[in-house]
Amino acid sequence: MEGPIAHVNRQPFLSNDLYVDPAGYQVKLGQREIDLSLKEFNLLYLLISHKGKVVRRSEILQAVSVAELVNEEGALNVMICRLRKKIESFPHQPKRIVLVRGLGYRFKG
Repeated sequence: MEGPIAHVNRQPFLSNDLYVDPAGYQVKLGQREIDLSLKEFNLLYLLISHKGKVVRRSEILQAVSVAELVNEEGALNVMICRLRKKIESFPHQPKRIVLVRGLGYRFKG
């Protein structure tokens, strides 16, 4: 089922220069608005809502509706890469969304 993760009535999130408003589906990096797909937004929100904790790949796949794709692992890797390009200063050396090998990803902020 594709659709938003329950964002309504959630408080906006601010971490350094990253602002996420779940009720308005708005993401800003500094003063610049970032355009995210619904799946990218849901992925970011999922990671942010578990800030500092590892979110397992299987949980991410289920939550952001990637599981119906033939190559779900590849699709998740592409989505993480695209999201990093949009919110990381140096996407190949991520500081916000970090890989925890063998488990999943952690949002560090």
